[in-house]
Amino acid sequence: MKLLALETSSAQGSVALKTPAGVWVRGIATPREQTAQILQLTDELLALAGLTPAALDGITFGRGPGSFTGLRVSVAVAQGLAAVGNVPLLPVSSLLCLAERAWRERRCERTLLCVDAHMGEVYSAEAVCRDGVTSIVGPERLAAPSTLAALEGAGWAAVGDGFAKYADALGGPLQAAVQAFPELTPTAEHLFAQAERDLAAGHGVAPVAALPVYLREHTAWRRSS
Repeated sequence: MKLLALETSSAQGSVALKTPAGVWVRGIATPREQTAQILQLTDELLALAGLTPAALDGITFGRGPGSFTGLRVSVAVAQGLAAVGNVPLLPVSSLLCLAERAWRERRCERTLLCVDAHMGEVYSAEAVCRDGVTSIVGPERLAAPSTLAALEGAGWAAVGDGFAKYADALGGPLQAAVQAFPELTPTAEHLFAQAERDLAAGHGVAPVAALPVYLREHTAWRRSS
């Protein structure tokens, strides 16, 4: 399976390509560089593998929630490449992407995800990994950090940069968590697991249907700028 992945929902973006020969990843250090570098890095990886967009089986991207500007970048590039190559798009939750990374790199089977949404708010969700399959449990939320409650039971991890940005307000969940990984962010290669499942199930979508999930009205972003 040949898949291209784009993730620019957070401050650190990335592009990844998966083929039968392996996985290649390129990072984007800052939000300001995402628009300028995402196409360049995509072209670099496709050239490295000797592929054109039409040779891909699918294109996956982090559909959010996350940075409004960052999500627009990934969605626009993914839609353009999919239209040129006539390949399906596979939107994947950026929070699920983060949970997948926490499972693969830290073996977190149950996580409370909390990502800085700016404007004094956080994006959050609960995720679990069962039989190697990571999924979001319940809704993805946007709220003040003070409203985020610890998960019931024991043995879960606190994951995401919201726990670093709002450590004081999130003291309760941080104390209840068995581990905390505030340094983790979503990265493109961790979109592949869900994208492969969606592609196998025939859940790829056309460019017009591949939309970002903001959880916040666009007007709120404009008022804050």
